[in-house]
Amino acid sequence: TFSFSISGLHPGGDSSRTVRGKPSEGRTSSKEEEREEGGKEMSAIIGSAGAHAREKEESLERGKYRSKGLKEGEDDVRVFFREPHNVRGRDRLLCFVGEHTRYPFCVVYNDDKWNMEKRFSEFAELDKQLDEIYKGDSKVQLPEFPPKKMFGSLSPALIVERKEGLEQYMKALAKDPEILKCRVLREFIETPDVCSPEQHKEFDFGRR
Repeated sequence: TFSFSISGLHPGGDSSRTVRGKPSEGRTSSKEEEREEGGKEMSAIIGSAGAHAREKEESLERGKYRSKGLKEGEDDVRVFFREPHNVRGRDRLLCFVGEHTRYPFCVVYNDDKWNMEKRFSEFAELDKQLDEIYKGDSKVQLPEFPPKKMFGSLSPALIVERKEGLEQYMKALAKDPEILKCRVLREFIETPDVCSPEQHKEFDFGRR
């Protein structure tokens, strides 16, 4: 540390003053670093608290929309249909490319959800299998399945009608706790206990 005097620069004041350079600057820099560190720690605390609050809000939101009347241990399963779309098939018949309609829907399973899509014939096959399983069970009443039609399957009016009928049908199945235990249905909607979640990526609508 060194000091020197400057005189004659401030008339009417002290004839000299001591100037200290680097040591003073070092102390100021240290204090600024401490303030910066304190600010980072506070930001981290606030960020953590905000994330916890968001998680709590999401949990409450899930509970808000949980189906009513469920008993302890029962799965909460809901189905929501989306707009159908036509797909051109790979098989050629009489020099024409085949075309069929696929019906996309979202499955909400407790706190998880995934997207799927099926042909009308796949839903019809599900209904056929369930009918075979429960035809002698008086305790289970299967919902009405949309009627089949031989012609006009690509008609826009029929597609809308089928979409509405299939949604009502699947919602009714999901609300019946006894039918919901059936492995055939659980395989159809690919619940985690019978299907690997990785398979759901194939039906991710966001990739279209």
